[in-house]
Amino acid sequence: MAENSIPEGAREKQGKEPESDQLSEVLWWFATAIKELIKDCTVDRNRYKILGAAMLFTWLYATLAWGYFWSTNSDSPFLFVTLGVFMGGFVLSIDRVLVSSINKKRTNIAAIGLRVIMALCIGAFLAQPIILFIFSSDVDREIPILLDKKLAEKKIEVEQVYQSRKDELLANKKKLEEELKEKSDLTIEKQNDYLKEIDGTGGSGKFGIAGIAKAKQNSYLTVKEDLEKTEKASKTELEKITKELDEINTKVTKSVADFEKTLDGKGFLIKKEALQSLFDKDKTHGLQNQYYLLMVILTLFELIPIISKLFMSYGAYDTKVALREDFEMKTSTLESEKEFREKERELA
Repeated sequence: MAENSIPEGAREKQGKEPESDQLSEVLWWFATAIKELIKDCTVDRNRYKILGAAMLFTWLYATLAWGYFWSTNSDSPFLFVTLGVFMGGFVLSIDRVLVSSINKKRTNIAAIGLRVIMALCIGAFLAQPIILFIFSSDVDREIPILLDKKLAEKKIEVEQVYQSRKDELLANKKKLEEELKEKSDLTIEKQNDYLKEIDGTGGSGKFGIAGIAKAKQNSYLTVKEDLEKTEKASKTELEKITKELDEINTKVTKSVADFEKTLDGKGFLIKKEALQSLFDKDKTHGLQNQYYLLMVILTLFELIPIISKLFMSYGAYDTKVALREDFEMKTSTLESEKEFREKERELA
């Protein structure tokens, strides 16, 4: 009666071996389905093609994300495309392992949770390059500002290395200059006293060089001679100090210049830092909210295959896989027992 209820055309189709096109076989491979078992399962054939399409999308997404990641560190298209494809394939391999290991007959919450956590971690990482690409125009405008800030910080850092020696040299220079000024002022004072004394405007009121004027002249000449000696000695010392200060400034300038050459604005981390700088400046938190929303959406992309497999109903293909697995296990057991008996007979 059941057979009579099936239309004759449908029975003819069931009698024929279903044909599978090359695209279907590729999608089944992505979905980790066994072609020989699934080709006869009409419903599951389409289900696993959809799952395979999700896996294909995830692989392309991972390849693009890794490709952009490597492009931020290399100018060679061959290198970052090759690395992108390689790492995309690595992510695909992990996804295929996660999907193929899901068994609806033996559901383990802890195992499923571990798979989901692993997929979330991979998805969270893959989301970063894509988000940077989406915000690339804003990030590129922020990078020069960030580089100038880093350059200023580097200059301060290098100057601090030489600061103690520089302070010591400046203190010695100031001490020498103050000593020179003090002796110069004293010399001028003695000279004025002497000149006033000889022109009659001094304390004695007498005109000409005699007595007190002569004594003041000797005092003036003494301090003048002392000033000249001090100037001569200080000149050599000041030249040494100035030379060493110039050397320190040259070292600082060279170190900062060498550091500036390394600041080309390329690299994944500098772009991430620029994005964080934009977050810090965004008082409305609009940019940061968009970032987190995109982060969640892009991370969920990695979960699509696992979610699809978990929510896929138990079908004919799963039954055939279970039966095939049971058959192979029994066959393997029988073969093992046969080999064991043969060994026993050989030893008997």
